[in-house]
Amino acid sequence: MNRAPEPGPGARRHPRGNLKVALGAAFATFYLPLGIQMPYLPLWLQSRGLDPQEIGIAIAVPLVTRLFATPVLGFVSDHVGRPRATLTALAAMTVLTMGLLALAHDPLVVFLVLGLIALSWHPSFALLDSYAARQARAGRADYGRSRQWGSGAFLVANVAGGLVITATGAGSVVLWMVLGQLSYLAVSLTLPELDAPPAPAPHERERGPVPRALVLGVVAVALVQASHALLYAFASVHWRAEGWSLTTIGLLWATGVAAEIVLFRFGTRLMGRIGPYRLIVLGGVAALARFGVMMFDPPLALLFPLQLLHGFTFGATYLGMVEMVARGVAAHRSGAGQSLAAWTVNIFMSAATVASGPLWVAVGAKAFAVSAVLGVLGALVALLARRRAGGDQPQRAGTGG
Repeated sequence: MNRAPEPGPGARRHPRGNLKVALGAAFATFYLPLGIQMPYLPLWLQSRGLDPQEIGIAIAVPLVTRLFATPVLGFVSDHVGRPRATLTALAAMTVLTMGLLALAHDPLVVFLVLGLIALSWHPSFALLDSYAARQARAGRADYGRSRQWGSGAFLVANVAGGLVITATGAGSVVLWMVLGQLSYLAVSLTLPELDAPPAPAPHERERGPVPRALVLGVVAVALVQASHALLYAFASVHWRAEGWSLTTIGLLWATGVAAEIVLFRFGTRLMGRIGPYRLIVLGGVAALARFGVMMFDPPLALLFPLQLLHGFTFGATYLGMVEMVARGVAAHRSGAGQSLAAWTVNIFMSAATVASGPLWVAVGAKAFAVSAVLGVLGALVALLARRRAGGDQPQRAGTGG
């Protein structure tokens, strides 16, 4: 499954230092509107007069749309063969549709436009990962160190967005999202186009079965990522009921994102030592520890150290997946490979999120035992995948360059 790095003529057209800056800026500006959308879009929907049931539908529409848009756009990107141009075109479409959302008032129009936004925005997550991983395989960038700026921008948007939206009103949320997406569109224009990958060998042109180790590895990541569903859905509600202030809750979430940033910063070095499969195993074991303790409703003094484990439960498994796909999929199928991996994770996460409500109603915080089990299952499947792959072959980490 190991593949040689792509040849690097593209590096001559774009100095390595400039590419690293541009790629970091691309991740930062891409995640900036997401950092506004996730916590504050419900407030905008409420300001438009949507009731709680309609807000729930509005939040669900993009989640459903991305399930078919992500793999389709992955295949389209590979077929076009110009990944940077595809990213820019999708960014322009997202700016346009977000602008339409700012003008929408009727709930049905809001639902429709949110679906249109998801058609272009959500597939771009995997396609930007694919682009960055290919640059890293060619030795021009470090995926983890580029991706850390996305997490940092997300955190800044969470914190600064609250202050800005308090001053400008809930009706300005979508306008700030549009501005963030515009900045990403501008940065995407500074990225160099990737050289066309070498012509695939005849056996690669034939669409043979996907390596079983890669399939198992992606399932392992999906299991560990799905262990977060209860946390995302009910942790803030539970902590608020425990009497913790909103500031404290915000700091708990910020601690998790900060740990994620550190993991992305130094994860490539760790990847080079243990390989992607064992990195995923590490994430699953961390999920067992994190959620196994959370099921006992720990005091605040323990919650902050537990949130630090987010760097492994999310960051390590995410980084391991991008690297695993980069090693296991030919360059001419990179967009489809990363998109299908993201699609699998979304399927597992959606199912876990649907199940989280009844679980929480039934047993409360003890439901985190299920999250711990998902982490263990993910670690075991990752070990099986590593055995199928013949171990983590010693080589330069593709996402690190």
